[in-house]
Amino acid sequence: LFKPGQDFKERLNREKVPAIETCALNCDWETTVKLKNELIKLLPKDFLNPIPIVADLINEDDLVILVIPIDKEAPKGRLILPQQQTIREILDKKAMCLIVNEKNLFNSIHNLKQKPRAIITDSQVFKEVSGQAPDDILVTSFSILFARAKGDLEELVKGAQVLDNLKPDDKILIAEACTHHPIGEDIGRIKIPRWINQRIGGKINFDVFSGHNFPEDIKRYKLIIHCGACMLNRKEMLSRILECKEKGIAITNYGVAIAYLHDALDKALQPFNLFHRSGRMHPKF
Repeated sequence: LFKPGQDFKERLNREKVPAIETCALNCDWETTVKLKNELIKLLPKDFLNPIPIVADLINEDDLVILVIPIDKEAPKGRLILPQQQTIREILDKKAMCLIVNEKNLFNSIHNLKQKPRAIITDSQVFKEVSGQAPDDILVTSFSILFARAKGDLEELVKGAQVLDNLKPDDKILIAEACTHHPIGEDIGRIKIPRWINQRIGGKINFDVFSGHNFPEDIKRYKLIIHCGACMLNRKEMLSRILECKEKGIAITNYGVAIAYLHDALDKALQPFNLFHRSGRMHPKF
């Protein structure tokens, strides 16, 4: 519409705002490439190189066991997105994966010729899986891997510790990023609330919020338990965690909370050298 004046250009330069002068009416390919390259320079590092789910924790030719229970909540004829994405990363790493359910895990481990590098399980059977796994095999869950890949694992671990400070009539928000149709023993609506009530010996008030937007009034909750965020990008999940931190509300996710409730969180965090009692963290096995 108009050619920017010299004062405007100087202001951009002073404020170190990248700028390319062009016009849509006579823009050539060279200018388009230049503009694209400047945009790429502004991207956060994890936009082009996102934090992996599992690829940096395994080596080529490693064997990883994935435990996937097939129950009423399992979608008919397919695997859920976190399981698909984990399998793809293992294959891209040129490693191997063996997929079993929790009922045949023990026999599968003892029939193998190669020792598994790790076992990754669905959160809801974590207690059963960790009880079957030998002590020298690392065990974690899909949800805990996603806590790291999509959010802030340390912050979500800190949030889980609030579970021991809950009192009857406290409020907890169960936050789901997708709008799936719950069936039977839904993990967020039925199982997690049941385990929490059993742990504290009283009745907690639970609200469930599903959808892409985050509820505005979160200050009334003692704790927010979030899903694995497979339908959110990392920026969206970090934004939710930051909002909770700013408002002084503890937040954790399904997998971290479940492992904590079953007194198995330290075992689930071993792949990251993170221990919830000390808060130490390093990114490798």
